[in-house]
Amino acid sequence: MARGVQNRLIIGIMLVFVGALLFLRNSDMFDFMIPDFLFRWQFFFILFGLLFFFLAQNKTVGSLFVGIGLFNLYPELWPLIFVAVGAYIIFGINRKKQSSDTGNFSDYDMDKNVVEQISIFGGGTKFVNSNSFKGGNIISIFGGSEVNLTGSTLAEGDSILDTISVFGGCTIIVPKDWNVIIDVFPLFGGFGDKRTRDPNLVYDQNKTLLIKGIALFGGGEVKTLF
Repeated sequence: MARGVQNRLIIGIMLVFVGALLFLRNSDMFDFMIPDFLFRWQFFFILFGLLFFFLAQNKTVGSLFVGIGLFNLYPELWPLIFVAVGAYIIFGINRKKQSSDTGNFSDYDMDKNVVEQISIFGGGTKFVNSNSFKGGNIISIFGGSEVNLTGSTLAEGDSILDTISVFGGCTIIVPKDWNVIIDVFPLFGGFGDKRTRDPNLVYDQNKTLLIKGIALFGGGEVKTLF
């Protein structure tokens, strides 16, 4: 069965299940008890979060929906938000180190072509001058970061810049001729594209800056200087 058809089938079954639950609750045709938690909005967040998790290639959205549902059903679990963010940071660094072993990144921790900006309860500005910028990490927790890339040139292929904003934000300044794709999931936050566009400018499609990550009660923006 094709993946698209399979996904539609699963979505259809889920909707039938939800509709049947609501119908049984509103009718007196059947004399049995249905647990009340099945009709709370938190349960539907968990349900559709699992749906996103198993069907979508990007697991972040599904994980966050499940997390929101669980934290609202069981408020004592909210400290696990910090555990999850910490794990995301740790495993993200490990993934990049593994990529270094395969040749995609070289000497990640010492590479001047990779940016590492961490702001916790504070802020800072970093100017990056690189002839082959490959991405990196920007982490803002209860703080703000500004990374200026106007003195850099993108490496060939996709350069991934991971951003994590938790009750904080980041500003990324890029050259006007860079091809930039934003794939940041905002949860009670936002991430905006405020670049000045020149319709006559030709972008190099062989070089792309892919900005990924999470904005949790925080945000960020990408902009150009002129």
